[in-house]
This record gives sequence, structure tokens and C-alpha cells, in this order.
Amino acid sequence: MRLDDLLEGMDSLDHMNLFGDMEVDRVVSDSRKVVPGSVFVAIPGTQYDGHRFIAQALAAGASVVVQSAPLDPDATGSFVRVSDSRRAYALLNARMFGNPSEKLRVIGITGTNGKTSTALLLGHLLNSAGRRAAVLGTLGLLRPGAAEFLSGSLTTPDAADIQQMLANLVREGATHLVMEVSSHALQQQRVAGIRFAGGVFTNLSQDHFDYHGSMQDYAAAKEILFKDYLAPQGGYAVINLDDETGRSYASRFDGLLLKYGTERASNLVISEPQADASGVRWKLVLKNGIWPASLAEDSNMACLSCSLAGDFQVFNCTAAVGVALLESLELSQVKDALAAFSNVPGRLQRVPNPAGINVYVDYAHTPDAVDNVVSALGRLVPQGNRLITVVGCGGDRDRSKRPQMGRIAQQGSGLSIFTSDNPRTEDPSAIIDEILAGLDPDGGPWMRVEDRREAIQRALAEASAGDFVLIAGKGHEDYQILRDRTIHFSDSEEVEKYFAGQGGSIT
Repeated sequence: MRLDDLLEGMDSLDHMNLFGDMEVDRVVSDSRKVVPGSVFVAIPGTQYDGHRFIAQALAAGASVVVQSAPLDPDATGSFVRVSDSRRAYALLNARMFGNPSEKLRVIGITGTNGKTSTALLLGHLLNSAGRRAAVLGTLGLLRPGAAEFLSGSLTTPDAADIQQMLANLVREGATHLVMEVSSHALQQQRVAGIRFAGGVFTNLSQDHFDYHGSMQDYAAAKEILFKDYLAPQGGYAVINLDDETGRSYASRFDGLLLKYGTERASNLVISEPQADASGVRWKLVLKNGIWPASLAEDSNMACLSCSLAGDFQVFNCTAAVGVALLESLELSQVKDALAAFSNVPGRLQRVPNPAGINVYVDYAHTPDAVDNVVSALGRLVPQGNRLITVVGCGGDRDRSKRPQMGRIAQQGSGLSIFTSDNPRTEDPSAIIDEILAGLDPDGGPWMRVEDRREAIQRALAEASAGDFVLIAGKGHEDYQILRDRTIHFSDSEEVEKYFAGQGGSIT
């Protein structure tokens, strides 16, 4: 691509030694990835400042350097100065790949909990109706028609990776991308250059205080999707009106707004929700006439069901239904597809076993998420049985939530076992000490088992037929991050190995 085409319309503050007819073929922010023909963008990060690596980038053959620091008039090379190099990096990559988000419909899902379930549900609904939808998020990338995810390390990838992914999806004939959008990605401008057709807000509760510092800052980061992307781009918003932050977002959103929840002011009203071991059921009432004309032929009320465990899944399902209807799917199509949906990996995922124990693995790693899953399973436990919860907290993350998670697990469980999660660089024993600080001395019974494998085995050994065992915190993850290494570790595999070792078969 010609440099002047790449930089056209760029909000530059200054430039030096630019030659517009120069050919460039990639935009990178890592000086180690520079080859001749690269545009190097110097980004000031939390650990490293890209401006320190400009000399290395030029030595490796960078054609142009884009930076936010003042230009050095004595420097040799071509330079562009911008006010925000993170944003410039994302926008330049979007242009380098041909602005692919303008060629398919991108739906962003944000919130503390429920992003993955909502995204997979929506992808399933769209694909069931003949669309070609991909899903991108915590589990990785699921291409249209694919059975397995291509794994990734971030909920929302680097801007260059996202744009290349979008370009590949367009080339493969995708019509939609449903993507989880994290608060980090919004604040770090990773999604700049993406045109969103619509967005969903699920809920907000304590998480990432190690990064954002406060609930106010966390909420402001999430709202970027709605005020800086959807509203200016003419996109629609689907917002949970039962959530206090959702009500605040909705009051300020200037665009097509679909509100869902149990509140009477919702456009999608959840009524008579029920949950048992087979899944969830509820009535959904369509109100306030914002729907596509095609829905006039359908009833304004539907009885919906889904096999996902946990009554909170009613909200995730309803959010997905709302987007599907705004994407012009028929209500009858949505109802049938929802009933056929099977499961979300690591989200109250049931692990079959020969002992008659109801074992579930879940990604819950915030106080609100642990409360949701413990409460949901607790309501399913038959009289005479109990819920046993295994939970830990990740290292190098928000420490203030640790005592809360311990207290919530203890309050809602017949037995709580506190263990390691991903301790990272912290001492696992010290993390558990902080969890235990939140316990009620007069509360329910608990155990401390630092080794996660032993904790899972102890929970299963303590359980009887009909009991429920919740293994929380890691969900779909198949690794454990220790101080100096990352090892293979899967909660569901540990359950299967335990029963296989007892001579039983997993059925």
C-alpha cells in the first residue's frame, strides 16, 4: 500500500521526511517484528515504552515511525507524530487490511459476567438461521461452521490480530462476527477502527480493580463501546435494565436501544423464569414496538427454554435473543435454535460420572459470578444433599475480591474447599490466607487444600450420590500458571481421572 493512502485522513500533529509514494506492507508495534516496508508505531505501555525502540525499528528497516512523543529534528528517517499512538496503531491496521469490519456485521459483547455465554448463544442463533457467524472471545476464535476454537491468550486480541482476523473472515464469506469486548481492550484502543453494528451490556460487578482502580473507572471503560463506537456509528445497544450500571448507560445512550430484563420498562421482559437440572425456561414478552416489521406476524410473547444450567443464564439467553431479533431473525427460528443449544465450555459445564454426583466446572472468578453459580446450584440441591464448592483466586490480580469470594462460597455451600487458582508470581498460601480472612467463624464448614488437584479429589471423595460439586475459577482453561512455569491442568480432566482411577467409566 502507498504510504499516502495509508495515512490519508490521519490526525497527525507533525511529520518529518515523509515520502507519500513509499510502499509499506505492515503496521507493527513490536520492533522485533519490523522488516523492510514496515510502519513502526511507538506505543507507551505499562512496562515498556515503544519510543525506546525506535532506533532498533529503523535499523531493522522500518520505512516510517509513528509516535506520540515530540519529533527529534536531528533524527534520520521518516516520522509522523500523533496525539494517541495506540489509537493510530489500530486505525492504521484497519486501513492496511482494507477496513474489513465494514464488510460484515460486528456485534460487541461487554460486561463483567456472561460475555462468553451470550456470544456463543448469539453465534448459534445466527448460524441456525443461515447466517455465517464467527465468535471471538475468551475461548478463542470459532469460525463459521467450525466445531473447535482456535485458542487465543486475550479476551480481545491485539488490534493488528483483530484486523487480520476480520479480513480472513470476510475472505471466507462470514456475515457476522460476535466478539467479546473487554474493558482493557476498550481503554487500550484495541477495537479502534472496528465498525460495530450492535453491542450488548450484560452486567457490571467488581473485577479488574488491579487495572481500573475503582468501580467508577471500570464502568467508564465499559461505556466506551456505547458512547464512542455504537452511538456515533449508528449502531444499536442491547442493555440489561436489571443492572444499575445498565440503567445508567441506557439513560445516556443516543441511538436505537433495546432494554431487557424483568423491569417493566424493558423492551424484552423476562417473566416467570424457572431453572432445574435440565436447564432454564421463561416467558419473554416483546414490548414497545422497536422491532423489525417481520415480527408483526409473530406473537409478542414466547415461552423459551435452553439446556444451560443456572437461572442467571436466562439473562444471557435473552440478550442473545434481542440481538437476533434486531438482526431480523424470526422469533420462531430463535425459539427452536435456543432449545437446541447444548453447552458453553467451562460455564457451569456438567462433568458426567458413574457416582451419581452432579459435578460442574465453571469460570466464575469474581464475587458476583461465584455468588451467581453457588446460588443457582444451591437451589437445585435436593433435601438431604449438599453443595461442595472448590474455589481459589488468581495471583497478580485484584486482591480486594479474595475475602468476598471466600465469604460467598462459605455462605452458599455445605462445604467449601479453598485452593490455588493461577497463583502466577504470588505465594499460593498467602492468597488463600486472604480468602480465609473473609470467612465467618460461625459459618459453614470449610477446608484448606493448597494443591488444586488434591482439592478436587477431596471434594469428590466427600461427595455422595445426589450431591452437587462446583469447581470454580478456571472453567475452560487447560493450564495453571505457577511462578516460574505454566503446566497443563484441566479441572474437568481431573474429575474424569478421579473416577477412572476408581474403576468407573465416564458416562
